[in-house]
Amino acid sequence: MILFHGKKPERSERGVALIVALMLLLLISAALMGMIMMSNTETNVSANFRDEQTAFFASKAGVEEVRDRMRAGATDSLITNTFFTPSPTPPPGTPLPLPGTANGVLYITNPAPGETVTPWLPLGTNYPDNEICQEVTCTSGVPTGSWYVTPAASASTSYTAAPILPWKWVRVMAKANKSDTGTTRVTSVDGTTNGNRVCWTGTNEIATTAASCPAISISANYQPVYELTALAVTSSGSRRMTQYEVSQTAFPGIPGAFVFDGSNPIFNVPHSNPFAVSGTDPTHTGAGTYGTINGVACSAPANQPALGAYDQSSVISLTNNVSGQPSRATNYTSGSSPTPVISNDYSTLSSGSINLTTVDGLTKLVNSMTTAAGGNVYGASPLPNPSTMNLGTSSAPVVNVVQGDLSLSGSGSGILLVTGQLTLNGAFSYNGIILVIGKGAITKSGGGSATVNGAMFSANLYSDIPPIYSNLIPLGSNNAPGTPSFAWSGGGSSTIQYDSCWISAVTRTLPFNIVAQRELIY
Repeated sequence: MILFHGKKPERSERGVALIVALMLLLLISAALMGMIMMSNTETNVSANFRDEQTAFFASKAGVEEVRDRMRAGATDSLITNTFFTPSPTPPPGTPLPLPGTANGVLYITNPAPGETVTPWLPLGTNYPDNEICQEVTCTSGVPTGSWYVTPAASASTSYTAAPILPWKWVRVMAKANKSDTGTTRVTSVDGTTNGNRVCWTGTNEIATTAASCPAISISANYQPVYELTALAVTSSGSRRMTQYEVSQTAFPGIPGAFVFDGSNPIFNVPHSNPFAVSGTDPTHTGAGTYGTINGVACSAPANQPALGAYDQSSVISLTNNVSGQPSRATNYTSGSSPTPVISNDYSTLSSGSINLTTVDGLTKLVNSMTTAAGGNVYGASPLPNPSTMNLGTSSAPVVNVVQGDLSLSGSGSGILLVTGQLTLNGAFSYNGIILVIGKGAITKSGGGSATVNGAMFSANLYSDIPPIYSNLIPLGSNNAPGTPSFAWSGGGSSTIQYDSCWISAVTRTLPFNIVAQRELIY
């Protein structure tokens, strides 16, 4: 049988390529859209992160500006603000109002053009201080009474970045002892909630009922702790709040007009009558009971010995030096005390926040002052040459450190630390504190009438007998310092006058150190 198969009809495949191309284009478009969305998301995340970081560092910038302006001598210093020197002007160390009480809080504001920043108002402002009630006891939203300083201080153009950073306000207040129980963010320093003032000892915080932090221990010179809280808000709405606890660098007390910190001091004074040392603390003119210097109120005068000695044998040695032939004992005075007024200061030197009777403690003081001097550290290359040094003025004291020998003439004010030999030439004058810690050697040279108002301090960190300085006394064993020395070369005269007000004025220029820092949820 013959079979015939029919031929299948042919189907057209034209148009398939178009469909496939469209599908591929759709897939590619979807992938591209996903990539664009992912890219936009990443861009937005990065932008948000950058904006948050801008707010964070802006808040820290606000705190840092205020931290620097809290010291005397700073540009646009806050030291003359009523928060730091309430009226009537109290002596240094008088306790500032605690937060929540009258004038207990100071605000520094930094509004953008056209803005009004009033953080003390809970309503009617874009930037209220809603955090304050987490740290102090509040009634009706804010502390009652005149709890903040009016008017608030303003940001300083001298600290302004370009563009201007968007921190809105910084709150400054003394730290009170509270516990973190859910009603406050301030952590108790001793487990109690007594609300007492908190002080910094140099190593830790303590709460006190004393009239002031320095009153806890005169020689230790404890300092009050302040809380600085800053809010920053960017134009995009990012908000960050940071908080520092700060305390000013404490300077140990100097118990005398001229202190020789070391046994067997060498005191070569002239046999004529040109050299005098007075521990009689003077008063000053100006506002307040005892006057002021650069806006810093003077405390009640407190006489000190003319010469301070390391131990009793050093007292005998110094007494013999000034009572030679002829005797110049009457040139070493303090109030109405019988002359010469020379005291064994070992207990005072050893009981402060820094033990000045050991090379370890003296080295700690040198390091602290070197940090406080910042860019004003001079010496051998690559450090700047001391000939370029700004010695400071009465209205603008300066902390200077010279790592080596120094020969000075002219005048200056502040704190001067010399690690080598210090030579005072001619009519040199200085207001403040002169520290010669290293070689511990001081020489008065040439004519002229040299004057120091404040105090001088000499300590030798070498075991050799001056003028040899080859062997440093080892650290780590609380070894006693070596032999300090003073020599006279040439004519002229010289007076060292103890002055507690000048000491207070120049130590108020020291920086505020960060004790703790944190970021707050706002």
